[in-house]
Amino acid sequence: MTGGRESWSNWTELKEVKGMDTEDSKSVMFPVDKVVKEGSNVSFCCIGEKDEIITSLCFRDVCYPASTSQRRMVFTVENVPLSKPGGSVVRCAGSYLLTTLFVTRPPGEPQNLSCETEDMVTLNCSWQPGSKDNLVASRSIKFILSDRSSGKIYCPQESSKSCSFKIGTKTAYDLRLTARNNLGEKQTSLSFDVAHRVHPARPYDLLVSGQNATAVKLQWKMKHKLELLCQVESHHPDGKVDVHNISSHSMKSFHIVSGLQPYAKYTFRVRCGAKQHFWKWSEWSESKRTQTEESAPSGHLDVWRSISPGFNSCNVTVFWKPFPDFRANGEIKIYKIFWETLQGDSGSEEVPASNKSTILFLEKCPCNISVLAKNSVNSSPPSVIVISAAADQTWNIHTSKEDTINNTEAGIYISWQPQSQFDGYIIDWCNHPRVQPCEFQWKKCGHNQSSALITSDAFIPGVQYSFRVYGSLGNRASLVEKKAKYLKEMEPAGITELHVDTVNSRWMKLRWDYDHLNVAHPGFIRGYTVFVKNKDGNCTLKGFEQFAFPDGSVACKYTVEQPAEKTLIVNYTRPNTEYWIQVLAFSTSPPNITYDFIKGTAPQIEKVITPSDGSWVFQLLLLLMVIPVVLLICICFWKSEWVRNCCCPKVPHPYVTPIKVFQMYRKTLLAPSDLSPNNVIIEERKSQPWSHEEKHHHYNQGLHSETPVLETLAFGNISYFTNSSDHYQSVLIQEAEKPKPGQAISSYKPLQHFDLTGNPSSLNYVSPTDLSFPAIKQSQAGTDNPVKPSVYKPQQALESESSTPDASEEPINTLCQAIN
Repeated sequence: MTGGRESWSNWTELKEVKGMDTEDSKSVMFPVDKVVKEGSNVSFCCIGEKDEIITSLCFRDVCYPASTSQRRMVFTVENVPLSKPGGSVVRCAGSYLLTTLFVTRPPGEPQNLSCETEDMVTLNCSWQPGSKDNLVASRSIKFILSDRSSGKIYCPQESSKSCSFKIGTKTAYDLRLTARNNLGEKQTSLSFDVAHRVHPARPYDLLVSGQNATAVKLQWKMKHKLELLCQVESHHPDGKVDVHNISSHSMKSFHIVSGLQPYAKYTFRVRCGAKQHFWKWSEWSESKRTQTEESAPSGHLDVWRSISPGFNSCNVTVFWKPFPDFRANGEIKIYKIFWETLQGDSGSEEVPASNKSTILFLEKCPCNISVLAKNSVNSSPPSVIVISAAADQTWNIHTSKEDTINNTEAGIYISWQPQSQFDGYIIDWCNHPRVQPCEFQWKKCGHNQSSALITSDAFIPGVQYSFRVYGSLGNRASLVEKKAKYLKEMEPAGITELHVDTVNSRWMKLRWDYDHLNVAHPGFIRGYTVFVKNKDGNCTLKGFEQFAFPDGSVACKYTVEQPAEKTLIVNYTRPNTEYWIQVLAFSTSPPNITYDFIKGTAPQIEKVITPSDGSWVFQLLLLLMVIPVVLLICICFWKSEWVRNCCCPKVPHPYVTPIKVFQMYRKTLLAPSDLSPNNVIIEERKSQPWSHEEKHHHYNQGLHSETPVLETLAFGNISYFTNSSDHYQSVLIQEAEKPKPGQAISSYKPLQHFDLTGNPSSLNYVSPTDLSFPAIKQSQAGTDNPVKPSVYKPQQALESESSTPDASEEPINTLCQAIN
């Protein structure tokens, strides 16, 4: 460059280089066995021999055709994928040229580099590759472990995951791990002190060198002599795990594990770690299983009894089982039972270990019973139970039937009334009440409990279980309650046996046989359902429910809610009708009518035909009686006036008016005596023979004789019954005396014929409380027979024209004035 200006040198001489496809050379292919990165674009070139034509290039089973026909072909494959561990083959078609392409990834950073020693002699390092290597041999990833300060390489064998080398005089190390392949390398480092990286070898040869009932001596070996901390792990029979820590300084170690249970199987194993600068525990040794020796049983047996009095004896079945704190501490050989009565009699019995109960036949129930378990070493402490003189007086306690409320899927809930005199309660039952032996069970509860949930895998729905609740005080027990319960109540499947005792045209009496107290029922029997159906398809029975089905069928249902009631009278049946009857017992709820019953195919259907009641005869008789009566009524209605005159002749009703009285004859006023306080009687005697007109008038009134007669005129005091002063109600005329023989009988005559006239104001009435009338005596006959007053008949007063009374009316006016 001169003066700030650029200048180039002269060009070299041209050199001609001939391509390989211009010479008669051998066929070649590029590139050859190349390693490339995943996803790269790779160009391939194929040159064939003279006169060879390259038609296509094939890569991973895919062929790409050449664009021209010549010896040479160049083709680029884009985004090449990972190849197989041996690479991917590339072939030029038309020639025998082959090459291999290796596609991989750059190495990742190594992971989890760790170094440790188990004997302070050899250091073992391990790691995990940072990425997966898909190639093998010389093209795979190489790992090199070296010292960063000195550059010393510790693993010339180029291992892929671990490296071990001898520890020198120094304990501090600064290591570097390099991962390398054709595409690059990655590194990681680690600095540590070997004394802090001690990982002891696994203990071996673990064995039990000695033991008794409660202790075991263990012994094991270590591969190297180091100062170690070891753990002894004990697995108990109940699953509990204990760990004991001990120190070890030699290659042989031992430890005594104490506090074990007698005659129990234990499993032991051991592991160790560095006592100082703890790094890791060693692997567990092989497990060792052993059993401790026997000792005398500890704890007490749970003892219970069941009493069944016999003839002049007392049969006591004694049951026992271990309490939670009971330990057999060996193999139980026998159980010993001792008893002692209040009379001083005693005895004992030995029962094999396989038995958990025995029956004692005693003369008297009051006694003390002791039970103990015995193994090859000794016996357990005795468990005592006292049976009182009352024994089990179960007949004095009613068994209550209780529902299934508060039950669980596998438990029955029991409750009782607590009593302060007891210190606890005992419940007993049978798991299988329908078989023998019934698997007798019992459960003890505290004094502050009043309920318990009895669970058992043996409980099944539809089975009745009997529970007895006892109150306990010390070793004595008294029965306080009995209960019958189900885990779940179910409906009975049995059909009741039905009998029709009485059949009438209008009712029938049903009776059925069913043992509702049978404990085999799947639920407590709470009643019965009576189904009745007739062929007409309607329900006319009194007290029955009616149910209609989709097909139009109708049936009757009646529920009897008392299980002890097993009769029913069905009323309002129809004569000459067939009825289908069925009776079903129910437990929890009355069943519905089944369609089989509607069709008449249900089992145990009683078919009853009611007899005819002969109603047509009664209807015919009734018709024969009704027709004449109707005809008679019609005739009577047609001849009503004639019938009324014949049966009830019209009685004349005289009317009286104080305004005008007809003066036809001479009147004679009699002194009132023995009259009812409400009547006024006037006696009249005829003094002259009747005229022609009078004869004609009295003939029309029913009088046929001309003989004078004694007549009486009676006035009723209407003021006793009414306060009206404008109208005078009635006057009653009756005979004062029966006629003597030869006399004509007079009849009632209207007052007009007595010619009683006067001013209405001159006729006064007196209250019956102010005036009493004596009886009227007959003066003509000379006898003193009183005149009977007539029955009171009210009448309406007649209006008349006013007239002036004459002198002959003075006695009447005088009487009226006296009454007023």
